[in-house]
Amino acid sequence: MHPKERTAWVWLTCLVIAPSMYFVWGQDLEWTMSSPDLNRLATLAIPLVFMAVTALSVKLFNIRQVFGQGRDLVDERDKLIESRASALAYQVLMLGMIVVGFVLPFSATRWELIDTAFFAIVVAEIVHSVVIVRAYRQGIHV
Repeated sequence: MHPKERTAWVWLTCLVIAPSMYFVWGQDLEWTMSSPDLNRLATLAIPLVFMAVTALSVKLFNIRQVFGQGRDLVDERDKLIESRASALAYQVLMLGMIVVGFVLPFSATRWELIDTAFFAIVVAEIVHSVVIVRAYRQGIHV
């Protein structure tokens, strides 16, 4: 398995698990009694820290494996796959940010805005990972 594909699989799994826990179970947790905003912030920090640790650990694993093999990870096919995946993910992210920035400010609370923006980012990253996995599995055509 190519290291970029492995990274996409791990990131896709992380993107399904961590934000799902936040959106499903994390809304009603009571971490502190003093401030409901601090509760929400602490609840949001848990999946974000988990995602950061996952991304860093996969990156370090790939770097260690590259040094063991003694070759570069990036070729023309990888650049093409990354550019197409990033372009599609960017379009999905912009659609989500248009909803957050132009539609929701008139009717939503601030935490609804934050949660919707987080959801748009997660969906864009899922699209990015799916496009990468699909391109490595099925090939990519110019």
